[in-house]
This record gives sequence, C-alpha cells and structure tokens, in this order.
Amino acid sequence: MSATIHKLKRSAGVAGQFAYDVSGERDGEPFTLGFVSSVYGGPIVMVQSSGAQVFVTSPERFGPVLNPDWVRKFLNA
Repeated sequence: MSATIHKLKRSAGVAGQFAYDVSGERDGEPFTLGFVSSVYGGPIVMVQSSGAQVFVTSPERFGPVLNPDWVRKFLNA
C-alpha cells in the first residue's frame, strides 16, 4: 500500500550534508522518518523516529540522488 506524506522538509547540515524529514501515514499508521546524505555523494542513511540509523541498501533503485521524488519512491516501494 502507498504512503501518504503530510510533511516533507529539506534542511541543510554542515560540510555538504543535508536531510529530508518526512511524516505521514502508511497502512493507517503514522510514521516519522529522516533521510540524510551529502551533496558530494555517498550513502543515504534513514533515521527512524527511535533515533536508529540504517544505511539504505542500493539507494540508486529510487533515483540517482536524494530528493523529494527519491523519498516518495522509497516510501512506496
């Protein structure tokens, strides 16, 4: 089932790092996640509401770079 996104916000970090914070619902359950990457490339890390950090395996499946479309594709995979 697809996710409904209520909020999707980009924020800048230090040294080229940036993040997308997203909240919404999937299968009727609310969720809050973060995705962190760098403008210089590198891994994409998903940050769960508990604070747990998970490296996204093969992030190119959802697009070449972390952006709003990438987040939507990830959440609906």
